[in-house]
Amino acid sequence: MRVLRRIFFLLLAVLLLTGCQPRKTGLFSSLDIDKDGLLYGYEIFIVKGDRAAGAESDYYAIVQCANGKISQPLIGQVVMTSDQVIITLPAHGKPGCPSSQFTGTIGFKELTGNFSNGKELALSRKDSYWE
Repeated sequence: MRVLRRIFFLLLAVLLLTGCQPRKTGLFSSLDIDKDGLLYGYEIFIVKGDRAAGAESDYYAIVQCANGKISQPLIGQVVMTSDQVIITLPAHGKPGCPSSQFTGTIGFKELTGNFSNGKELALSRKDSYWE
């Protein structure tokens, strides 16, 4: 019984020390088609850049926004601190995303956040709408 208790506490200590964090990369989407055949929502795909560098700012995002019509894909630089993410997109024309910056939090099942001056979004971690 003592051995099992020690193993349990050892496993618990390992989990606490490693900080059970959600994966920083992945695809997050809320894209959906309505009854009229128009596409609405957002899709953000966060990828790692140069793995050898290991820098926390070496992430990129491919972002698409849809408000009846899909925008062109935009590639932006991502800055991460713990589970917080800031995506800076290049200037773009219409149709496009509400602004050139997205700020959010990465969780195990979703990415929550908003574009500057926008409403709160919850994008589920799932396959791309396009797959």
